[in-house]
Amino acid sequence: MKGFSNPNDPAFVATDWWRALTAKQPDRRGARRAALASLRRAATPLDVMLEPEALRLIARLPRNPDRVATLAGVLAFVVETEDRRVACAIGRESLDDDRALMSEGRFRRLLLLSRNDELMDAMRRLVRLTKGRINVCDLSRAILYWGDGVRKQWIFDYYGVAESVRSRSASATPPTSHTT
Repeated sequence: MKGFSNPNDPAFVATDWWRALTAKQPDRRGARRAALASLRRAATPLDVMLEPEALRLIARLPRNPDRVATLAGVLAFVVETEDRRVACAIGRESLDDDRALMSEGRFRRLLLLSRNDELMDAMRRLVRLTKGRINVCDLSRAILYWGDGVRKQWIFDYYGVAESVRSRSASATPPTSHTT
């Protein structure tokens, strides 16, 4: 898979789980299709945990079961993965551009969320906004590690300044001083 270097990376595990769940190959009695439908109907992360497919992902990523259940509940709505980072896909081209797939107000409200059930609902809306085409790896990392670091990166990506921030922070490294 493109962009993956470590099969133990939780985002790799989640993407692998999503690919298997959404595979077009026939399976026994439509079990995957039924699991997807069940995950889509689940209203809370606890409801998601009642689906055996979600428990398979939780077993592979046991660190934070509520957050993994949130992720499973969101990934059930993704139909296709893409290369652009999530916040870039929903945001502006630049600071001067005020066109974005997700409104700035909704984006700001999303950044304030911390509870898993609220995060699941908001991320599902985000996926629907993209018509189910979203970077599964980036979305997985964002949900699994949702916190200030992810929020900060999403702000830079949403407003189209991520690359300039990265290049400036790389060049801002102080030069090493030589004492003689």
